[in-house]
Amino acid sequence: MSGIPQLLAGLEPAVGSYQPQRLREMWASMPDDLRLEKYTAATIPPRFQGAFHHRPDHREPLDLSGLPEPMRQEIGWCLFRIAEAGGMVNVHEIRQLVRALGDVVDHLGPAAPASLTALSASQWQRQATLAVQRRTGALPAASTLKSLRCTLLRCYRQLWTAYDPRPWWQHEVWDPTLDARIPRRTHEPLGRLPVNFLRMHTSWLRAGAQWYYKVALDTALLCWSTIATRLTGLVDFDAFLTDHQVSHPWLAEDAAGVRVLMLDYLEHVKTLQARTGPHRGRPLSPGAATNMLVGVEQFYAFMTDHRDTAAAALGEPGWLRLGPAHTRFYRPGERPRQHRGQPLKPTVIDDDAFTQIMTGAGLLADPVTEGGLGEEQALRALMLLARTGRRVNEILLLDRDPLLPLNAPPARPDDPGDPGAFVARLHYQQTKIEGGPDAIPVDQEIVSIIHAQQDWADRFLTDHHSPVATPKYLFLATRMNRNGDRPYPASSLRHVLTTLAARLDIHDTTGRLVDFQRTHRFRHTKATTLLNAGVPLHVVQRYLGHVSPTMTMIYAQTLAETQEREFLRYRKLTADARELGLDPRDVYDMLQLDKRTDRILPNGWCLLPPRQTCGKGNACLTCDKFATDATCLPELGRQQTSTGRLIDQRRQEFRARTGHDLDPDNIWLTARRQEHDALTRIITALQQVPSGPNGPPAVRAAGTPARTDILTDHH
Repeated sequence: MSGIPQLLAGLEPAVGSYQPQRLREMWASMPDDLRLEKYTAATIPPRFQGAFHHRPDHREPLDLSGLPEPMRQEIGWCLFRIAEAGGMVNVHEIRQLVRALGDVVDHLGPAAPASLTALSASQWQRQATLAVQRRTGALPAASTLKSLRCTLLRCYRQLWTAYDPRPWWQHEVWDPTLDARIPRRTHEPLGRLPVNFLRMHTSWLRAGAQWYYKVALDTALLCWSTIATRLTGLVDFDAFLTDHQVSHPWLAEDAAGVRVLMLDYLEHVKTLQARTGPHRGRPLSPGAATNMLVGVEQFYAFMTDHRDTAAAALGEPGWLRLGPAHTRFYRPGERPRQHRGQPLKPTVIDDDAFTQIMTGAGLLADPVTEGGLGEEQALRALMLLARTGRRVNEILLLDRDPLLPLNAPPARPDDPGDPGAFVARLHYQQTKIEGGPDAIPVDQEIVSIIHAQQDWADRFLTDHHSPVATPKYLFLATRMNRNGDRPYPASSLRHVLTTLAARLDIHDTTGRLVDFQRTHRFRHTKATTLLNAGVPLHVVQRYLGHVSPTMTMIYAQTLAETQEREFLRYRKLTADARELGLDPRDVYDMLQLDKRTDRILPNGWCLLPPRQTCGKGNACLTCDKFATDATCLPELGRQQTSTGRLIDQRRQEFRARTGHDLDPDNIWLTARRQEHDALTRIITALQQVPSGPNGPPAVRAAGTPARTDILTDHH
């Protein structure tokens, strides 16, 4: 099949795909009032007016009459398809293309091609250069040639798909924006991303991959977003087979040969480097390498199970030679895997950094002329990410009306009520976990954010003369989206958040830059906040949309480990400021296993054994079961100050009432002085010895000797 798009592969497109009968059908499918030779504001039908962008300084008509009829119809049909799909037609760029095509047609005379697809983009570019040079005596500007090529390729993509008579899955490039036959979910995160099989040069492997993915889409075995990312593994496998001169589907003549070949491929994958993203140029992560290996293994397992059907559908008998050796290439433990001692841990934004982010987020919506980023949608998306803990695609793929009633229909923002109370349920698109929860309760503030975004979307459609009254999505792409059926791209949100992060320059408590443009950090933070607030694990699981507690437990484990690490960082003292004889880990375990609330004190911890009651009242500071550390310094300081004030106040009151000073042996005064002196010793000790990152030795006090020393000092 000629006329196959190779733009995405960086190759020169083939030529000669023009089909007169098919073009007549395409022309007949257009609205009668859009089959025009001249496009002006007066001739374009009202419903398509908003799709044609005219530069204020170039109001002359777009005149196609000087082109051959097939070429004129091809361009007219492309303009119709762009406008119908919600795109924008840049009239100035099309006019430049038409002028260049006209120059070539005049220059070549009777030998001029009748169809756009008769020449490749580079060939048209060369011919246009010669024609302009002949007419003007000068070469066209480089920017003009670049614009010409881009506009040509935009039309080519439309024509390549329309002219190709084969079933959609046999096309070498799958583009869901151009071919409605490609199966997709209603809400697909990567639903506009084309898949280019021309990156694979082994014909039998390319055809097999196309058939495999076609069946997988038809049967919902795989979704479009998975295929769009998984093809990379097969592309690399294709290059590996070429290097090893493997020219048939069965890979090797026997099972041992298959095993040796695939072990070589395993070693090959381990040497690969990341080509994109923040880790570009570094070795592939164990997870990325395993995904590539699993993708190839699953492909061959599928082709083995369906070898008869595959051989018949593809006309390739070589698939019949697949056997048990092709169903499983690797044994347990052979593929790269994450080290068990280094599990993936959620990264949480601490409270101070989170407050700074929310305070500075207004820059997103501020006009560019005032130093902002001019992105109102990004601000609201960020607020919903932070408040709800949803994944980025769950927010950006929200329906235009995502609110469901809780007990009553959600109120408008100007209605009175408790802003913290749950007033509605937010329905989001669960595109990651099939069968997972897809709604959460939300409060009035979130409802207000959604209503504000709905108002913005309505204004957007009005300003762009949209032919639809209600958009499909709440957050809208702002380019090529007159129909409101394209969501705000996740890549755009991450880009603008990266800019915001650089502007705000926020650091966490350890001094590290907070890269909150990684939007999943807001999800980690929300999950940890819920667990820290005591929300039951199964409720957090349901709120996060997990179908099992396994993932939720990662957040719980991380929170618990963080609390323990913080506990162990600081040296533990008792009432007389001596080191604690117990191992700090034993202290932590005792407190956690006992879990009695009266063991947690405002200024430390009580180490009284379980099921024993305390009869000392408020005398912890003179008790040998009391322990504390530097985390309690603020509370210890407040208690020291208040105890000193209480002693002074009581002395003054006693003197005012009796006329003489309070007896130093007064039992109340003695106890308060013991507490004040204990506080002074503890604070001094904690301030003098800094705590290391691994936690210095614990410290223990002997309460009884401490009380004896204090009494001796005051007699």
